[in-house]
Amino acid sequence: MLSFENDVDETVEPSAAVPEAVQETPTNAAARMLEMAAVTADRLVNDAGAEAASLLTTAQTKADAIAEASRDEADRAAAELARAHEEQAAGLDRERAAALASLAQEKSALEAEIASLRQLESDHRSQLRRSLTEHLHLLDTMSQGGPTAIAG
Repeated sequence: MLSFENDVDETVEPSAAVPEAVQETPTNAAARMLEMAAVTADRLVNDAGAEAASLLTTAQTKADAIAEASRDEADRAAAELARAHEEQAAGLDRERAAALASLAQEKSALEAEIASLRQLESDHRSQLRRSLTEHLHLLDTMSQGGPTAIAG
């Protein structure tokens, strides 16, 4: 609430020592009151401008602090995601290496089994050849010796 009582002393007492021409007239009092109102209004506008500038500076400072905190949080989140990604990639690399090692062992075992089966096949073929050769030799012998050799 504006109060002009503190700024201006409105009481004017006509004095015998003050000439009549200097005494305040209602027009002069109104003009003086308007001038004081203008000065007061200017001061209030200046004060409001200063307060607005102060509030704007405070708001800008708070906005900058919030933005900085947000950037810091985003950087921390990005670093955490990168770390998690690296850990996940390392885990997947370990799993891949273990799977490849397991497959290599399985391949070696299968190759050894194939080699063993090939050897077994070769042995069976050789044994079968020998057996067939012996049977053929026996048949040749029997066919040269006649029917008596078969009965015997």
